[in-house]
Amino acid sequence: MVDDYLKCKSYEGHPADPKNEGFSLFEKLGKFYFSYQKGSLLLRSEGYADASSRTKGIAAVKKNLEVRERWNVEEVSKKYYLVLKSGNRKEIGRSCDFSSKAKAEEALKLLLEKSTHLNLQNYLEVDQYLNRPRIWDSYGITGYVKFQHEDGKHYFGVYNPDATLYLRSEGYESEEDRDIAFDLMDSIILLEENYRIENINGRYYAVLFEGEDVVAISPDFGSFIDAFVTTPGGRPREIQGTMY
Repeated sequence: MVDDYLKCKSYEGHPADPKNEGFSLFEKLGKFYFSYQKGSLLLRSEGYADASSRTKGIAAVKKNLEVRERWNVEEVSKKYYLVLKSGNRKEIGRSCDFSSKAKAEEALKLLLEKSTHLNLQNYLEVDQYLNRPRIWDSYGITGYVKFQHEDGKHYFGVYNPDATLYLRSEGYESEEDRDIAFDLMDSIILLEENYRIENINGRYYAVLFEGEDVVAISPDFGSFIDAFVTTPGGRPREIQGTMY
């Protein structure tokens, strides 16, 4: 039940558990708590009577965390929560509240996704992809750009219709390698199943994949939803055909 948990802000700012990545530990009013974070707070525990019981609770969360069937979206007083249960249906963790079921389900999608461990150092700052000469094809000017940066590496970018940046590539040592990646990007850019939303240090990125390989990433966004609506799966259908 919701009443068995502390308020969400009570779970923030605590020391990380050195033995369990993503978990933080703290005590309050004689009880032992943990939280699970993936860039932001995604799961909080009830209070345990002792540290040993809390450790068992963390083990139960880790065992069930990636099992979709262990999760439910529950509504309480017009607010929505993600609830994680063990195989015996005992509740072992609960999220903070969401204002809609859709937002709760998107958060669950983020939680279940595996991290890509993106290295942002391989990418230029967003403004360095902008105001570049665009590529022309047989239909006219496109939303694509290719260029060599002053670091000597070769990059490509994809613009939105308003000339803001949609996707950016990492730097390639040769023009040939960049063009191979560009052609791959062009062939899959409209396939919604090739996108995932990644959380890196509390910022969200739409990432275009081929298998497990990153092809291009978006600028950063402040929320999962803001990043998601830029992708083919999140954009309104009526404007998808006007892109690029």
